[in-house]
Order: sequence, then C-alpha cells, then structure tokens
Amino acid sequence: MTLIIGDVAGHDLRAAVMMSQTRNMLRGIASDRKEPPGKILARLDAAHHILYPDQTLTCIYALVERLGRDEPWLLHYAVAGHPAPLLVTHDGETRFLTGGRGVMLGVDPEGHRPAATDTLPPSSTVLLYTDGLVERREEDLGRGLARLRQHAAALAREPLPTFCDGILEGMAGGGSDDVALIAVRTAPPHAGPAVATP
Repeated sequence: MTLIIGDVAGHDLRAAVMMSQTRNMLRGIASDRKEPPGKILARLDAAHHILYPDQTLTCIYALVERLGRDEPWLLHYAVAGHPAPLLVTHDGETRFLTGGRGVMLGVDPEGHRPAATDTLPPSSTVLLYTDGLVERREEDLGRGLARLRQHAAALAREPLPTFCDGILEGMAGGGSDDVALIAVRTAPPHAGPAVATP
C-alpha cells in the first residue's frame, strides 16, 4: 500500500495546478521504478526542479507492507520537509516517526534523500497530515503537536472514520491553512490494514 501526502506554499490556481502535476509525476515515477521511498523522492525532486525551479513543497512518500502472514507490518518512508507521521498504538501510546527526514522538494535536487523503516504494532494507526492541522499563529508549534498526540491517544481504539473525524474536530479552530490527513490502521496478523482518507 502506498501513502502520499504533500503541501505547497500558496492557495492560488498556479499552486493547485503545480500540486496536481507533481502528484501525477510522483505516481508515474513510483509505478515505473518500484524503488525505495528515498530514491522515489529524489527522482521527483529532480523532475520538479526542471518544471518549477523556484517553487518548494513538502511531501511524504510511504509504503506499508508485510512480507508474510506471520510477519509484522512495516512502514517504509521518506520525508521531504513535511511534518512527521504520528504512530498511535492500540493502547493509546503515541510517538512521531522522525526518521527519513530531508529538505523540502525544490531546495537541493542533487542532495541525498534519506529513508527509514519502522515496525507497526498490530492494531496501531499511522497518521499523515498537513501542517495546517497543527500550526496556529498565536502558539508555538510544539503545543499544536502535543495537542495532536493527546487527541490521537484518546481516539486510539475508535473506528478509523471516527478517529479521523475526532482529530479534525479536536484540532479545529484558529488555523488559516488547508488541512488534509490520511490514516492507516494495521489489523491483527490474519487481516489487512484499513485506510481512511478524509
């Protein structure tokens, strides 16, 4: 399963068109190359630099997989300047996945793109989101991230659609940026993951 989330500066038509084209490029590169997330983002950065040399954007490209029915779920991911994914266990423990971090796309298209792999416990949730969910002009970013962890912990055992709705409701208010999120939940070893994308 592939997960992609990104954010571009600006809210005008040019920004929307650029984001749409970049998303389509990423899909094409990923489908053609079948490479690890860091290499995929490196190829995307090079292509993006040619088409939009003065524009930056953030992105996460991730793959969720399990090698066998009795194997753990794994998250392979690379982060280009985007807020870190949040892992929420079934028991409500939360932590940000801080590996695989690199600069935004459009800053250094020749630079190395690191990647990381984390094991996902059974019945855990991975949340990808844009910065509009946690950033508020009147407060430190750390407070927004702490608030996100608190809400996510309280919703850890809720069905995935309820989890997403609860995150959006709990974090609403005070922000001026667009918000997008994707949540994936691993199931017990005998089943596949569930996905919600409000």
